[in-house]
Amino acid sequence: MNKCLSENFCSPSLHQAGNAAHGTYFPHIDGLRTFAVLAVVLYHLQEWICPGGYTGVDIFFVISGYLIGSGLVRSLKEGNFSLSSFYYRRIRRIMPAYFCLIAVVLAFGCVVLACDDLRTLGRTVRSSALFITNIYFSRTAGNYFSPAAEENPLLNLWSLSVEEQFYLTIPLALWLLWKFRKNAVKPVLCGALALSLFAAVYHMGNLEHNKAFYLLHCRAWELLAGCLLALAPVAAEQGRGIRWLRLAGGARILVPFACYSSSTPFPGYTAIPSVAGAALLIRYGSHGWSGRILRHPLSTGIGKISYSLYLWHWPVIVYWTYFCFNECGPRDYAGMFLLSLLLGFLSWKFVETPFRTAAAWRKPAKAFLLTAAGCLTLDFAGEWLKWTDGARDYWHVAANNISFPEYWKGPAFPPSFGITPPDRAVVEKGNAIQPHHPELGDVTDYPFVLLGKTGQPPSFLLMGDSHAMASSPGFDDAARLLNRSGLFYRARLCPLSGISESGDADSLTLLRMMYPHWEHNMDLILDWLENTPQIHTVFIHNRWIELVNSHRDMRLKQLVADGLLHTCARLRKAGKQIVLLGPVPEWTFGPRKLMRRNALLNANRADRLLGGDFITRQRPVFALLEHMESTGLCRFIPLHGAFHKNGRWLEEDEGHLMYCDDNHLSPYGSRKMVSGILDQLFPGMESTVSN
Repeated sequence: MNKCLSENFCSPSLHQAGNAAHGTYFPHIDGLRTFAVLAVVLYHLQEWICPGGYTGVDIFFVISGYLIGSGLVRSLKEGNFSLSSFYYRRIRRIMPAYFCLIAVVLAFGCVVLACDDLRTLGRTVRSSALFITNIYFSRTAGNYFSPAAEENPLLNLWSLSVEEQFYLTIPLALWLLWKFRKNAVKPVLCGALALSLFAAVYHMGNLEHNKAFYLLHCRAWELLAGCLLALAPVAAEQGRGIRWLRLAGGARILVPFACYSSSTPFPGYTAIPSVAGAALLIRYGSHGWSGRILRHPLSTGIGKISYSLYLWHWPVIVYWTYFCFNECGPRDYAGMFLLSLLLGFLSWKFVETPFRTAAAWRKPAKAFLLTAAGCLTLDFAGEWLKWTDGARDYWHVAANNISFPEYWKGPAFPPSFGITPPDRAVVEKGNAIQPHHPELGDVTDYPFVLLGKTGQPPSFLLMGDSHAMASSPGFDDAARLLNRSGLFYRARLCPLSGISESGDADSLTLLRMMYPHWEHNMDLILDWLENTPQIHTVFIHNRWIELVNSHRDMRLKQLVADGLLHTCARLRKAGKQIVLLGPVPEWTFGPRKLMRRNALLNANRADRLLGGDFITRQRPVFALLEHMESTGLCRFIPLHGAFHKNGRWLEEDEGHLMYCDDNHLSPYGSRKMVSGILDQLFPGMESTVSN
């Protein structure tokens, strides 16, 4: 996915373990950058090549903190500290290549992306202009390791924002400490490091992975480790003990590269080996076997272009994959790697290096003015794409305005027949997966939607998450056909109960993160059902694969089974019939994304099932639901049969799209599905059309 950059990529460097003279170049630092950036690039190309390659960002953070700390301490000792000079150097180092990358990525996106993706890219450009990309992604991108995050060509800029935010605070903090309490510099930095590490561990413990991964207060300790290294006294470069420290440093870097993966809880404690290894090699890695490797011309050569290589490799991967419709072979990955190297070299040669010596950038006032102008331009471009809905009506008009089915809208249920719906449910507005979809129904006071015949007392309830919402049009038609009435409960719901006091705190925290307000809403609806005898049947439809997929811990799967069992038992005790529904096939793209991409790229690709094989991917779901049926508390009705015909899975039928997106049914698909299992849903009912 993406990692870090900026001052940590500078070359030549002005440091050594200890107090090097300004301008001294130590090539082993460039060699260390090479290992870090190649690990990141290889991880992003194919995770199996370097499964823990994302830890390269931690190495870069340590290098950056060390270089910044060395320069600041040196200027404070010499009495020539200047905030304007500090930021002037940062601007010359970072901004030219940064602006060039964003401009090219945005221009290319305007050519090949549809309005939805372009609108998202515009938001990223706007946050990049303000150096808050990490904050933006922590709120919107989902987990850094998720497939959705992999589609943003500027995702790798999050780490630049972390560093820029650090640069805004550390110079002033060091200057104030140096001026008023010089002896407190190291203790204060150590305390800040400990607090930052604690914050990362705390957020990880509460399964707030995005905060721990993206935000400065959880990453500052890695940069501060480099600063403290710059303040440490000079140590001997040779000796048996030093050789062991070099070996420990190399091992602490390489072992995470090989042994970590996207499923490793990260960062937090798991980032300590990479941070410690980077610090040891910065301090002791210039001699011995590590020096011979890190100072090799190939290592230093790649290290010098590492900033530009990091900048360019991720957009190259995203756009190349986009053109290949997510089907890339070995030649594609080799091409991505070589093109990233080429663009990284060209950016270093013709953007980074010249602008460091360009006359306009040698004058601080002009450098600040040009940077402000660049940021304003990017901010305006991002805002314009937001205002115009991704330039929907300016270019790619035909592709942008292809019509697609939207979610069905049903009427709110008016309290009647002695049934008063609860009014304290927490309703999540819109749809978290596709924010541009319309909201379901006009429900403001309570999350109930009427299904079937008006004027009839509701006798069944359909409840669940957005998959239940997508299947509601079919239930609406079926109820009308059978002259019945029912309700749909639209609060996002995890159908588990009775497990809030479980001793498995980690699994409970994960469930609460996945389903906010789950326990409140579930208790509310169960209490209501127990006191509403008119409702005889309860249909539960959920995206079960979120709860029990092949990557979930067995403890979580057991907790889900226990919670679902408790729900069914409680409903059965209240005299209800319970029917568990699902799952439906899910797709790699869905009609909206696929049809627009085909139109924009002049292609004719077909969609593919997510995960390759439906039965294999959904096996844990079938195991759970079949087990529940075996208890005798409920029935299980599979839904996938309506989507399989003549040996193939259907994404459309007789010219009608079966889906709104990659996993939510269209109104047509819902009606098609429900009509095929009507006798199972409502056994014994006569299917006659009422007048």
